[in-house]
Amino acid sequence: MYSRFSLISRLISPALSCSYSGTDGRSSTGFSSWGARVHQDFSGFPSLSMLSDDILVDHIFDYLMVEDILCLRMVNKLFYNLTHHGIIWKRFLQRIGPNGPALPPSLRYSPHFVTSFEAERMVIRAITVHKNWILPNPFAASFLPAQAHRHILSMVVLPGGKYLVASACNLAKTHYSLVVYVLDHRISGIVPLAETPVRGKAYHLCAKYMNVEGTPSILIGYIRRKTPKSHQTANSIDPSIYNAYFNNPRCQIDAPTPLEYIATCLQISLDALDALGNPVLVPGSQEFFDFAASQPPPFRLLGHLRSDSELRNLDLGEVDGVPNMVVAKMPETIVMKELTSGGLISTFKCAREATLSQQEQAICNLRLLPLQGQILVVRSTNRPQLAPANPTPGGPPIIPDVMFTVAMFPAPDPGDGEAGEFNPLSLASFYGKDIEDFQISDPQVLKDHGGDTDVLPPPINIFYRNESGGRICHMSISPTPRERAPEAFKSTGKPHYAIANLKSNMTHRLSFKSNDNESRTTCRTFVMPGCLRSLFYSIPRDNRSDTLSVRNFSGHLLSRRGDDAYSVMRREILHNVLRNVPKHRENILGQFDLPSHILRHLRDGVTAIAWDEGTGRIFYSKPHDTMLFMLDMAQTPLEARNGQRYPIPLEDERMLDL
Repeated sequence: MYSRFSLISRLISPALSCSYSGTDGRSSTGFSSWGARVHQDFSGFPSLSMLSDDILVDHIFDYLMVEDILCLRMVNKLFYNLTHHGIIWKRFLQRIGPNGPALPPSLRYSPHFVTSFEAERMVIRAITVHKNWILPNPFAASFLPAQAHRHILSMVVLPGGKYLVASACNLAKTHYSLVVYVLDHRISGIVPLAETPVRGKAYHLCAKYMNVEGTPSILIGYIRRKTPKSHQTANSIDPSIYNAYFNNPRCQIDAPTPLEYIATCLQISLDALDALGNPVLVPGSQEFFDFAASQPPPFRLLGHLRSDSELRNLDLGEVDGVPNMVVAKMPETIVMKELTSGGLISTFKCAREATLSQQEQAICNLRLLPLQGQILVVRSTNRPQLAPANPTPGGPPIIPDVMFTVAMFPAPDPGDGEAGEFNPLSLASFYGKDIEDFQISDPQVLKDHGGDTDVLPPPINIFYRNESGGRICHMSISPTPRERAPEAFKSTGKPHYAIANLKSNMTHRLSFKSNDNESRTTCRTFVMPGCLRSLFYSIPRDNRSDTLSVRNFSGHLLSRRGDDAYSVMRREILHNVLRNVPKHRENILGQFDLPSHILRHLRDGVTAIAWDEGTGRIFYSKPHDTMLFMLDMAQTPLEARNGQRYPIPLEDERMLDL
């Protein structure tokens, strides 16, 4: 029934019952016995099968763990059918709390409409991803190639792993577009649902779930470059070819002509995507295309910003119920735009750190924290150095010390077009050498638990490279404890992050072997940050092309043995549904154990990578290829094209809709 039953079957102490209503209006905590069973026990001997369905599901099964349910499923056909009931798996889904995925905020994925298969898949995925991630060497449970129909240049997965947004083009790179894919389509797996053209390559892609004027939607933000009309000629350059490889604001793009930058935000309704992703419509069929053509255009332009200065580090967030786009205008300015009909714009300059106030302090990255109305900003600048009195002829270049700051700035008032210079509310300074590529996790991607005091908010993780890219450093900002949070946050239960909670954690140096006969070589490492699980991938240090030769992946823990407060909280909640507690690895980093053919595939070159920590899936694309590849760290139940369970269908098909 499952590809690795041994991993799934070591999985869950009783907890509170879940309150969900069935599809036929029955009681929210159970269901009435049916007049006819698939298999009734008429032997006359006492057995569990003699009990009614509601007694079994609501009272007996409520004391069982996930392993027990999966084992009971193999006893007989009656229990095989009953253990697929949605009440059981929705109870488990509620009990695993923040370990479950953040589902799209649409009616289709509300608790009432989530099917038993979807609930079971989310529970089993959460458990098996956790068990896999804490192994000394995590592995890929499955490898899936899918036809993307476009060459994917960059991509991002929405929280919960239901949708993927990609910046794409044709193989000739003459036409660019944005494509939205559904990732768990019953019939075809990964399916493109909607596409809109873009006038040039879309960079700094960002996608989040948000409500726009009461409509649950996906908001997609991106930045593109164009050549100004005054410099356009028959031999004009293609502004889409410039790639900031180092992600270092001190290594600016050196284009032969000036470039113009446009930050854009689009909206696509989740109801439109749910309609297009309906499994009744077979993707690629004439019926599918006819239905899509009958629908209104799915994309809607919400707003854009233009600048002659470089724009980067775009983020999206809902501030006081209003969707906003925030972007860094290099080198030291932040622009914020309301994505409403009014489109109010606010601009402010980040005040410099006092000790190096004469030095330009370029913005490296930012994160909008909408729940506290602030913007987390990381900046860096070179410290001035005196030239050595007797430089060594032909010696290595002098790498200047770098000062970087992590600061919290207040979000400007809407419509404050020129707010002037803002001083940080709080700031911390650090020093290093050759620092680049700051990455900040997004604490808003996880499920909102409505101020539940037993659920800790996630930390904000900050990663960066130094020593010519050979070392990864990790910092984190823990949420302020409820009793020490500002008064406004104590009453609402909203998370509060302060620079006073910032601490430096471990540094990591990764190396690899090209083959068994060679010595280990230091590599350049990239980070895809997460709240709990961050993904590292490494390339040779001398690789300077857009086609990265990925040597391997590594999984990152927040602390050794996962003994930090947030990891412990997540683990203990998950263990409430597990009878057998898995052993946790000692080291913070665990290098993946991938088959040799997948390693060769990665080392031949990768164009784009996306990571979804909630579902444990890695997506990547190859150069000159229209395929999308997925490495899945979870093991999940399977569903047939007609919605039945696979490989053994349910005889009682009423269970499919529960």
